[in-house]
Amino acid sequence: MENTKAKIAKVLKRAIKGEEDGYYFYNLLAEKAKDTSAIKMLETLRDDEIRHKETLVALYKKHISEDLGEMPDKGINALAEVFRKGHLEERKTEIEFINLAIEAELAATKYYQEERNLIDDPTFKEIFDQLAKEEHGHYELLMAEREAISGNYHWFSYDDSSPMEH
Repeated sequence: MENTKAKIAKVLKRAIKGEEDGYYFYNLLAEKAKDTSAIKMLETLRDDEIRHKETLVALYKKHISEDLGEMPDKGINALAEVFRKGHLEERKTEIEFINLAIEAELAATKYYQEERNLIDDPTFKEIFDQLAKEEHGHYELLMAEREAISGNYHWFSYDDSSPMEH
């Protein structure tokens, strides 16, 4: 059964809003960061979010309308909730920001995986699969960063200080 245009519009608008929230979040963090490698990573994530939004807007225009109309308050992740309630400033540590980003990227991955069959169009499915893959890549990058910051990232064996070799 083909989904209604209203449902397709709702799914795409939530995704677009989620990507906008991601852009805003990573841009804000990039402005606050002091470490050049952190700034570069955050700017890359920010730029990916805007690219994702552009892809979704193109899908919306193809399947729904040239006019996006009003956007929803809530996107596909927790970021809008944090912005709307003014809780972003409550987070003070890198780990708190990374945990929020990890949660958001995981939610986006799940959303794209669940909604990929919304339209019986191979291109639509392919785009949603690619978005899910990229969001999951962001998740993995942030998990590695969190582990490195937490001191839980081990390139050496536990028995001695030499690199793990067999």
